[in-house]
Amino acid sequence: MYNYRIRIFTIGLIGAVTYYIYFIILFSRSLPDNDLWGYLAFGRCFWEDGYFPFHDIFSYMPTKSLWVYHEWLTGVFFYVIYKFSGSVGLQLLRYIVILLTLYLIYQTALKRGGTPLTAATVLIPTMLLISFGYVPVRAQIFTYLFFILTLYLLECTRKNHSWEILWWLLPIQILWCNMHGGFIAGLGLTGIYAFGELLSGKRFIPYIKFTMLATLVTLLNPYGIEYWLYIIKAIVMPRPDISEWMSVLTALDNDYQRLPVYTYLLLALSCSFLVVFRKEINLTDIFILVVTIYLGAKHIRHNILFGIVFGSYVPVILKEQWEVWKKEYPPFSRFKWLPLSMPLVFLSFIYLIIYPPLSIPLAPSFTLVTPQELFPVGAVRWLKNKNVKGNILPHFDWGEYLIWTCYPECRVAMDGRYETVYEDNVSQEYFDFLNGREKWDIFLKKYPHDIVLIMPKTKTHLLMQNQSSWSLAYSDSGCVLFLRNTDYK
Repeated sequence: MYNYRIRIFTIGLIGAVTYYIYFIILFSRSLPDNDLWGYLAFGRCFWEDGYFPFHDIFSYMPTKSLWVYHEWLTGVFFYVIYKFSGSVGLQLLRYIVILLTLYLIYQTALKRGGTPLTAATVLIPTMLLISFGYVPVRAQIFTYLFFILTLYLLECTRKNHSWEILWWLLPIQILWCNMHGGFIAGLGLTGIYAFGELLSGKRFIPYIKFTMLATLVTLLNPYGIEYWLYIIKAIVMPRPDISEWMSVLTALDNDYQRLPVYTYLLLALSCSFLVVFRKEINLTDIFILVVTIYLGAKHIRHNILFGIVFGSYVPVILKEQWEVWKKEYPPFSRFKWLPLSMPLVFLSFIYLIIYPPLSIPLAPSFTLVTPQELFPVGAVRWLKNKNVKGNILPHFDWGEYLIWTCYPECRVAMDGRYETVYEDNVSQEYFDFLNGREKWDIFLKKYPHDIVLIMPKTKTHLLMQNQSSWSLAYSDSGCVLFLRNTDYK
């Protein structure tokens, strides 16, 4: 008995250390997301300036009459944390949200009938896929948390027929819709459960009722019905110039984000194979998997939603399949170590891909770094030292960083808020400029830019060098800054 306890403790300790290191490898990142600066700038206006900006204040371009900022509450929340605890607080919040999300994935898998072993096993590839959505620190982390929380509540309801559990969807949706526009995924989940249960001949009316109620409470936002008008347009609008909105096929063609794309494809194919050969057919499960696989293929940023569903749904299928294998192939029953060894092999493989050198991080990062190669840190310092003020035409990824660091002395021509602020024709003209397309100079000549701040060695950089009305004023390894000749001192 004593030896058995020692063995169980040893296995548990090895497992805990392995998962800890794996977690640190995947989620310990210090590079801030470009949108973070926009959240902080909005929160600064809310808390320090004392007003809610319904109209854009950061750009000098023609903008929409109403700025529907679907992440406004995230900005209000993040700014307070950053002001009093800096990057440590933001990173700690991110780690907490990740752990809660993983815990709920695990619990949902158990609720659906998976075993602790299969749930823990499937969690390993799940962690890899969803890790690509946790670049510090962005509003999407709340969508991932609320998505799995909604899925967990739906599974609890389906298993126990405790319909009162669904009342929790209402406060979740109120908070979710004010923190990120991804709340529509939660409404989609409840709607698909209603549809699946209807076709399965099961009780579905409560799902429909709570889908309607959850939709209704999303009107509790600062913009009212205008929020929904924005969301509907945002769902269907194309974003060809935004990399994370690429389809899987486009990403493969452009050799972009290979590891997450290949991971998604591997898990999607594996999941499809397991579902097709599963003896028990559950229409609701199939609809959820088909929709999330489709969304992940359509836009690589939605791979994470499929990853969450994969981690929640596959453990019970894997348990059933393992039992079948043991019956059909008796030798399998002797290899009780096989399910545990598979994730360990997977871990080793992923480690060699992500960290080829023999170095393992032992502690999570609590800093946020802005390297000069990725952010125009040197250019911002030069502008402040020279006391240069004016309208900045920036590289797209830097717009919100400039809003945070240079407002109100400088305003920007474009930033990551994109369709929430700027008209479609303005955005098109801007990306024509940024990519050096045929009509690239229309945007440059049409609007009152004082400063152009773009990446070096790009097509637009070469074109700007031939503009007689602009002069290169600053450059480093990560950016080049041009001033109008009349403003250059």
